[in-house]
Amino acid sequence: MKYENEITVKDLTALLEKMKKRLSVSNHSEQTIVNYLRAVEYLCKYTGKTPQETEIDEVTDYLYQLQYHKFRAWRTIKIYVAGLRWFYTNMLDDEEFAFKIPYPKEEKDLPVIISRNELYKLFSACDNPKHKIMLMMVYASGLRRNELLNLKIEDIDTNDGKYRIRINRSKGNRDRYTILSKALLPQLREYYQNYQPQVYLFNGSKKGKPMTASGLRHALKMSVKKAGIKEINLHILRHCFASHALEDGMNIRTLQEILGHKSLKTTMIYLHVSEVPLLKGFSPFDNWEKKP
Repeated sequence: MKYENEITVKDLTALLEKMKKRLSVSNHSEQTIVNYLRAVEYLCKYTGKTPQETEIDEVTDYLYQLQYHKFRAWRTIKIYVAGLRWFYTNMLDDEEFAFKIPYPKEEKDLPVIISRNELYKLFSACDNPKHKIMLMMVYASGLRRNELLNLKIEDIDTNDGKYRIRINRSKGNRDRYTILSKALLPQLREYYQNYQPQVYLFNGSKKGKPMTASGLRHALKMSVKKAGIKEINLHILRHCFASHALEDGMNIRTLQEILGHKSLKTTMIYLHVSEVPLLKGFSPFDNWEKKP
């Protein structure tokens, strides 16, 4: 798609840099900044225009092709819409245009989980001790990918008999604490002694710099392949933590705080994929023989 006054790379770069600065001083999280910038960048590349020159029908066409041609999930499109709405509201002071951009209808899909036996196979198949402890921590503490990658050594708190991990500026720009597994702590200490990380708990190719998301994805992919289990992404390990924690008796409000969910409704979805609702359930057919 070409236009006579197609936006130049230089103009787009300047536009995104200005947007990035505004988002940063507005105290948005790093991941939110990345997502919002991507939403505006892709729109400009799709239309060949600046957002000021773009009509609402063109924005709709852009979102349509994301959904039906690039097969983006509704959650991804929702993030893009949020980014576009933020841009038009805060950068162009055009709230009326912003709220013409439709949010996708929420799809009630259940989180995917794997069994404890499959988790055991996955962890056992990981030959690299560093990668193994990283995958285990995602499951053991219910971490998001970026929460794991951004962990600093000082975020591990074992003082005064505590077993917890501090999560800084996570989703929604909120801080919280999550569980540090007592069973995993000895392996974490062994990893620390062997690798001697600096600043970040899991350094990348350079000490003092975090491991990249692509590096972690590759580590998971290789372990999944060797374990011979179905293909999964890292977030499924967090889903497994939530489901298994409920099955083992964790209070759902406690789980909400640990996961960092703003709404209890978000946490309650794990009741549908765990065995908790069946623990005290029974079939009336089982009582037939007891009847006179």
